Amino acid sequence: MSYNIALYGRSGSGKTTLAANIGASLVEAGFTVVLVGCDLEGESCSLLHNGRTRERSGVTAESVIHLGYKGIGCVEPGEQVAAGTNNAAGIDRFLRELEQSRSIEKFGPDYVLYDLSGENSSAALHAVMHQVNISRLFVVTTAELGALQTANDAFRFLERYNDEVEVPVPMGGVILNNIASSFEEAFVNDFAYHANARTIGKVPRSRVVRQCELYGKTVIEFRPQSNQSYYYRRLANQIVDATEAIYSGNLPQPMSTERLRAWSLEWADRIYSLENGLVSDGAAI
Repeated sequence: MSYNIALYGRSGSGKTTLAANIGASLVEAGFTVVLVGCDLEGESCSLLHNGRTRERSGVTAESVIHLGYKGIGCVEPGEQVAAGTNNAAGIDRFLRELEQSRSIEKFGPDYVLYDLSGENSSAALHAVMHQVNISRLFVVTTAELGALQTANDAFRFLERYNDEVEVPVPMGGVILNNIASSFEEAFVNDFAYHANARTIGKVPRSRVVRQCELYGKTVIEFRPQSNQSYYYRRLANQIVDATEAIYSGNLPQPMSTERLRAWSLEWADRIYSLENGLVSDGAAI
């Protein structure tokens, strides 16, 4: 049985680097893994094969999966698939042809990771949910307001989508990525609390990530003994536990535009008080 895991987040949230390092952590732990990039303009798998962008062709059973670090399966949309289509239509076509090729099925993975861009009004998320039986959806966010707005949009989309289907798509949790301080962690945790969403895992911001990206490697491969590798391995374990656990049925409740704006202003006031010495750091968070 394969578990299909969707990792969704705003462009710039570090989601693709996160997906590659989670995939590397899982194969290192002995799982068979496929990472599927779902951005027609992006390159989700380059860190898993020395930073090289693979010359892509159309999806066929023979050519669709190429092997990366420790035998992880890497899949990207082909140029023929992307040609003449918008993002949503291109991804939908890509996933349809991927299913028809049965390449992933023949590979026999324990986990299939789908790297989904949070642009274009959840188009990629809709395409994947339409084509793939998602075991868990994880939303990746930083402490930037734009990333949190994208997360809230994902909750809103999930709410609408689950009203239309017999079996709801299970929410795995919110992943905190590129977190620079306890203040940022508290900020994202408070957002998740107000959206009735569970947080799972935290990955701090680190120059080690940038260094490894420049070398075209995952942190797991190039700096395996670093603290950053510990965070990625721990997150991979948390994702496995959350995916294999019995789903509680609890779904996030997106904030309305007005409530999200009010919540933002509340935090703006807290930051003002902190910056002007009116409260201590602990009181502000």
